[in-house]
Amino acid sequence: MKAIVFGAGKIARGFVGQLLADSKFEITFVEIDPMLVKMLNDYDRYTVHVLGDESLNTTVTNYKALSLDNINEIAKEMSESVIAFTAVGGKNLKNLGKVIADCLNISHIKDRDFNFVTCENWKNAGEELREAIESNLNIEEKKKFETYIGVNEGVVMRIATQPSKEQLESEPLGTWVQNFWELPVNKEYFKGELPPIKGIKLIDHFGCFLEQKLYTNNTSNAVIAYNGYLRGYRIVAEAANSPEISEMLDEVYKEINETLIRELHVEREQQELLAKKARDKYSDWQIVDQITRHAKDPIRKLGPDDRLIAPARMAIKNGVNPFVITNTIAAALYFDYPGDPIALELKAMRESKGIPYILKNICKLDENEQLYTKILNAVYGLKKAGLIK
Repeated sequence: MKAIVFGAGKIARGFVGQLLADSKFEITFVEIDPMLVKMLNDYDRYTVHVLGDESLNTTVTNYKALSLDNINEIAKEMSESVIAFTAVGGKNLKNLGKVIADCLNISHIKDRDFNFVTCENWKNAGEELREAIESNLNIEEKKKFETYIGVNEGVVMRIATQPSKEQLESEPLGTWVQNFWELPVNKEYFKGELPPIKGIKLIDHFGCFLEQKLYTNNTSNAVIAYNGYLRGYRIVAEAANSPEISEMLDEVYKEINETLIRELHVEREQQELLAKKARDKYSDWQIVDQITRHAKDPIRKLGPDDRLIAPARMAIKNGVNPFVITNTIAAALYFDYPGDPIALELKAMRESKGIPYILKNICKLDENEQLYTKILNAVYGLKKAGLIK
């Protein structure tokens, strides 16, 4: 069996690629970076290293790589595949949708079930890709799209670390990943039978699960990243295991758990287990990952529907005081890492227009909201503690 994977980065190679290789699939990677395409084809193999248990490593060999602009060849490979995955970064889904539509317009949608699975850390990734594909299909293909094509959202909970300079020199295509194997996928829009791929699990009530994942994993990750950055930590696990941030995690998981139990009516035991898994993941010393990588793109992460503002509002609505989440929002407002252009954009906005402007225009908060006042108080607290100026 064949599968096509849009993207060839760490998650595409080190998670999707490993699951497919272990399931004996032929893989076609489609990648925008011509150097990466060339490397994949020249080397003809790469190793996925599972941190903590090298016996679980996979050497991936049965693949080819295509450039994203090679529409005719992509169309051919897609028509021969039984499933497709995306791991391109959420902001690239609209452009990818047009490429996929162009391919479907060329090869024509066949009278068979076919599914795309998005593997992006991005809210509504499946819906965004679905709309982008459909809006670029011609009339004939659009009629078949709804009948035969499923666009489904997956939740990636495995971490792929940034390799060291020595690792990159010895294995330019190698990936180093966490020992986590499940890829939950929304069952609602899935067409036909799931191909025999290890690790993939179709689940009902996906929207609820996605909110749980977003506000349990991503929110606590933000707590580590933004508070860790202000305190001078460089590595995620180093920050997560430090006394001060470990104490914050104790409290924030209480805030998150109680909020989600009240809002989503999930079982307490199941939510607490999800929180424990998240904490174990970010506290794992074997995962050597930069704080700045997790904190990057703060303007998006301070948006009204993302990992900080949304759960803080949800907490207040449900009678929970989001003390640590609010302090993390304040810390995120001061993330100014020079290597992140978005962080520098946020810094310039903060210095020229002020915090109230960001709260109103980026976070979309009303100045009469409780959260608005709580954040201003948290900023004052960080200044008083000497963590920001």
